[in-house]
Amino acid sequence: MKTDAETGKSNFVLFALFALFAFALLIVGCTQPNNIATATPSPSPTTQQTIHPPNLGITIEPTPAPSPSPALTSSSTPLPNASATPNPEVLKLEDYDGGVFKIKKSVGWSVAVGGSCETFSFVIRDEAKPQRQIFYFSELGPVYLDESQKTIDKRYMDMGGHQIAWYEMPVVKPLTPENFLKSVPLMMELAPFKKFMTALPELRDAEIISSETAKSPVTGDTKLMRALFKAGSGASEGLGEGQFFLTVNEVIPLTGYASGGIGYGFTFVGISAEKKEFKNLEKTLTESVNSFNFSESYVAECMRQQQKTTEAVLNAGKTLSETSDIIMDEWDQRSQSDDIISEKRSDAILDRERVYDPDTGTVYDVANGFYDNYDANRNKFDMNNLQPLPDSDWNLWTAAPEDASNIH
Repeated sequence: MKTDAETGKSNFVLFALFALFAFALLIVGCTQPNNIATATPSPSPTTQQTIHPPNLGITIEPTPAPSPSPALTSSSTPLPNASATPNPEVLKLEDYDGGVFKIKKSVGWSVAVGGSCETFSFVIRDEAKPQRQIFYFSELGPVYLDESQKTIDKRYMDMGGHQIAWYEMPVVKPLTPENFLKSVPLMMELAPFKKFMTALPELRDAEIISSETAKSPVTGDTKLMRALFKAGSGASEGLGEGQFFLTVNEVIPLTGYASGGIGYGFTFVGISAEKKEFKNLEKTLTESVNSFNFSESYVAECMRQQQKTTEAVLNAGKTLSETSDIIMDEWDQRSQSDDIISEKRSDAILDRERVYDPDTGTVYDVANGFYDNYDANRNKFDMNNLQPLPDSDWNLWTAAPEDASNIH
């Protein structure tokens, strides 16, 4: 017989994929802004490692990814200028058949999958520019609700109790979508995640620009967040921007006993790209998420394995579609102040600043501290009227800046 905790967790899983459809609803109509775990997949029929702690069973299943498409060969410079580019690249979508699912993905992007049926997850990204990615995790966790629970679990294991599978997971206190998003990089470094999927999303040093309450059929605290982050290494390292849909909820409360005090993230959906190109690529990325569908044969197999998962699997495409619509709607309604905040934070992260020529309206990207030196010596420049950008001028802050080498 199942415990209340296990039954509650099953109910969350049942609705998790449905919430992805809500993600699509949030993003419809992206044009101009207004003024304004350990992953825990189900066991596969062939290979699984199952851990059964008191009151909660966790299964970790390594799932081979479909053969990835060739990665794009273009490369990016380390932490490039994060502003809009005057000649934006256009992503082309192609039909991709992953065997158990189909999706329209960007040409050349790799595909990794993990989990099965109601815990199915995927990451699709540009290996040359890892800021470019779309991903979906039906659930992610568990995470600890409080450091005291980790202490209890450690004492329990030291006294001879069984190994608690998620002991290395971070504490997310309070358990909010914003805090959970910032903790994702810690989770992705853990061995169970790397066994779960061959590629994982990179979301280092996330800076949340805005966070709006969103609707989801999954019980919990649901937010659609706009954030900056870092991804890649070496030549591919750079600043990214994206939108992330996530529901969090407590699964087992703090009880004072081992294996309690945990929560999960459900229906974690993300789309992102390099900071300078995200607003141009957002619509295409959302279209890709919206196109996801399971094959009929896979649904039938999930029905055979476990009847209760059938509804979740059948609703997977609808869930992704609704969720992508939500993202598009929210992006269309974003405020100009959020756009400016995003640009200012990207400058701070990259140690850059911007100046402009009031006579021409041209914006220049310069090293941090340039203006102070320029202002003290402006009589030595032919362009002697440069000024810092006004704090609230959206047109200037979102304009594609020219390189500092053009200042003379």
